[in-house]
Amino acid sequence: MVISPLPYVPKFLSQNKRYGRYRQTPLESNLDGVHVIHPRYMRPPGRVFHAPSCYTMFLGIKKSLDKLIHEFHPQLIHAHTATPDGYTGVLLKRRFGLPLVVSLRGSDVNVYPCRDRLTFHLTRKVISEADRVTAVSGALRLAAEKIICPQKEIAVVYAGCDLERFSFSEAARAAFRERLNIPLESPVLIFIGGLLRTKGVFELVDAFLLVRQEHPELHLIIIGSGEEAKALWEKVVEAKVEKRVHLMGARPHNEIPKWLSAADVLVLPSWREGLPNVVVEAMACERAVVATRVGGIPEAVEDGESGILVDKGNVEALVKAIALLLKDEGRRQSMGVIGRQIVENKFTWERNAIRMTKVYEEVLNAS
Repeated sequence: MVISPLPYVPKFLSQNKRYGRYRQTPLESNLDGVHVIHPRYMRPPGRVFHAPSCYTMFLGIKKSLDKLIHEFHPQLIHAHTATPDGYTGVLLKRRFGLPLVVSLRGSDVNVYPCRDRLTFHLTRKVISEADRVTAVSGALRLAAEKIICPQKEIAVVYAGCDLERFSFSEAARAAFRERLNIPLESPVLIFIGGLLRTKGVFELVDAFLLVRQEHPELHLIIIGSGEEAKALWEKVVEAKVEKRVHLMGARPHNEIPKWLSAADVLVLPSWREGLPNVVVEAMACERAVVATRVGGIPEAVEDGESGILVDKGNVEALVKAIALLLKDEGRRQSMGVIGRQIVENKFTWERNAIRMTKVYEEVLNAS
């Protein structure tokens, strides 16, 4: 059974693009035969409310879970992200006496604990009290262990990628380029992620402008939304490249393989990461990757083999890596083939399920 709590949204915000979708989500649904429940909890907008939401989430779901747990009889609780879900899991563990597995995803270790003392304290509680902790990359495991030593070594369980859905499509390449009026022969870069300064989006545009001096037919597709969207577009307009930079906003996940197929190189100049799914998805679609040497990215991208890694904030290195790949189509294609092989060998959902099942068995055998 999946419990997926959502913030309570008052009626007057129902038309808001960001919050309206929470209100429109049904209280219960069925996804591929799995019963999914969406209880509501109080969560005002703003970073200051992140730590308190650990408690409001528990209060919001406690009543419904009392009944559900007695009906469903679970053997363990698995919470994703340290806060707020992981700490809610700690409180549920204490209430029901069930073992707890917590999966760390990235920002819950790299970002949230740095914001305030309470979040840092709650994150320490989660890592130390969970019966088993998993992380989506080895780098994230090391970052978590610096916060506090867990009961047992943190297990690295890489996220999976649907290899049937994420594969290169020549038809999608043609259709999505036609949609943006991009010629088939023009080189295209793509960025997919939150439009945040820490994602390196401004370095990305700076690099694009410099590379474009040598490759005037170059296009850049940006998929995602975030607080820097307006400032980013203003930078594009100021540089007078509106016809070459395509800000598409957030797109449905089932469209992502098509957008990746339309591009030649994924560029992800983040300052910090766990292990971003988009890197693995791009490799599955046989796209070469240019990314920063941060977090778990080097665990997926083999530098010089499936992509090129650069230091964060280094626009010059970013320009050099992009230009190198644009000049050598054969190398791009070779990197794409190798990237696909890496995903097949390391990042499938089948491997994820086997590893996670092993973690469950270890926890249950120890309890």
